[in-house]
Amino acid sequence: MAFAQDTIAAKPEKEIKYDQTENLNPTIFNKEKIEEFKKEKAFDYSEKLAEENWWSQFKNWAWNLWLKFWHWLVGDYEAGDFISFLIHLIPYLILFAIIAFVIWLFYKLNPGASFFKSKEKPSVFFSEEEEIIKSKNIKGLIEKALANKDYRLAVRYYYLLILKNLTDAELINYEFDKTNSEYFAEITSEKINLGFQKVTTLYDYIWYGNFTVTEADYLKAQHAFTALETQIPKSVD
Repeated sequence: MAFAQDTIAAKPEKEIKYDQTENLNPTIFNKEKIEEFKKEKAFDYSEKLAEENWWSQFKNWAWNLWLKFWHWLVGDYEAGDFISFLIHLIPYLILFAIIAFVIWLFYKLNPGASFFKSKEKPSVFFSEEEEIIKSKNIKGLIEKALANKDYRLAVRYYYLLILKNLTDAELINYEFDKTNSEYFAEITSEKINLGFQKVTTLYDYIWYGNFTVTEADYLKAQHAFTALETQIPKSVD
């Protein structure tokens, strides 16, 4: 009975070559120096896993929830660079909007918000006419204008004095942007109403007229102003 011959040829043994260089000295390591290096942080290459705190755990949870939402929304769609950028940016925009809304809501609803405001009263800005009526000595201004022979300005000041007296007597409610017709409608006394209409016509003619106002023109207007001034009840302080 014949046996099949082994068809796998035996591999030749590799020749081992030795370094024949003469006068070789083995490297000697300084154990004390190595121990010193081990103690230095600069040579510590070991990787340590940072322990997750509650904030890191919350961020990871929120991020995973966000990714699940997008996966549910678009499925396995592979987003491009721009879409990926938006997906990463949107949570920060939402967070910023929430913080801004909370700050706005706190400012609007917090009863102690006035605590942060300045204790000084805010400055009140009046128009020139309002400032004269509310805070100036109008008769002194009239005298000064007459001394300078500025009769047009004196007429203006006299008309503002009439407005002030009507306001103090509570016959009108003075407001800078009101029209003369509105003031006429507020004055219930027919006599005072007619007198006020007369001085208003004189004032408009002299103040807005493009002509030189003489002393005689002023005296005519002054007569009408004085007559109306005596008819207006004096305010009781």
